[in-house]
Amino acid sequence: MNGFFKYFKIPLIITAVISIICIVIYANGAGSIDYNRYNQSYDNSQCVYDYAGKLTDEEIQSLNDYLVEVEYANCVDIAYIIINDDETAYLSSVKELAQQVAIDWQMGFDGEGGNTVVFVDNWSRGGDGKIHSWIASRGSRITSKLGESECEDILMVLDEIPNDDADPYNQYYAIAESIYKATKPIHPPFGAGICFIIGAIVAAIYILVNKKSKVADITVNNATYLSGGHAQFPVRRDIFLHKSVSKRKIERDSNSGSGGGGGGGFSGGGHSR
Repeated sequence: MNGFFKYFKIPLIITAVISIICIVIYANGAGSIDYNRYNQSYDNSQCVYDYAGKLTDEEIQSLNDYLVEVEYANCVDIAYIIINDDETAYLSSVKELAQQVAIDWQMGFDGEGGNTVVFVDNWSRGGDGKIHSWIASRGSRITSKLGESECEDILMVLDEIPNDDADPYNQYYAIAESIYKATKPIHPPFGAGICFIIGAIVAAIYILVNKKSKVADITVNNATYLSGGHAQFPVRRDIFLHKSVSKRKIERDSNSGSGGGGGGGFSGGGHSR
């Protein structure tokens, strides 16, 4: 039994350390979140504004109820703006509208300008022939979770809408679920299951390495290279006769950079379909 557990001693220690770290991080994170809403300038009880008439009254209420739950669970103000407006029928103008809504409505769960998510979906094809959508995020905690690539991935679900006359409720609800997952205040680095999986992998590697190290038989002894009491090494050669050095210049582009999701404290990303 002792021989069996010796293989798992080190992996179990590693697993225990990982678990303790996760618990400490989770506990500290949970204690630092203030779930009280201090912004009195904006009424966050109404989240869905369907100016394009794409949803039924029941769907608006259902989606709105879920978004309110997300708001208070994740400490973030959320607004869905659904329009059919030719004047903002480009991705850049939809982006500007989403950001302007957050500013003009004084949104922010933790105060004006704080944690905010605004989703705008413009069904008009009067610009470049495409339907454009944008998620604008604001607030230090939210912008770090809903950046350009994250928002683009979330909005990809809109491609599942079959045509311009279809009901987008399921896709809008899926976006709300993605926003909920992305903006959770506490994200422990590992779950309990992950800790045990890591421990099992480390244990397997440890066992294989130790088992392999004992497979080979001893092929030499203290007299293998002795002849007449003297060490004998008949082969003498230096295989390092040449030196070859290759060099490669690392090119640096002084003008390199990436287009961010937005300025003025905003981040986010868009999608066209």
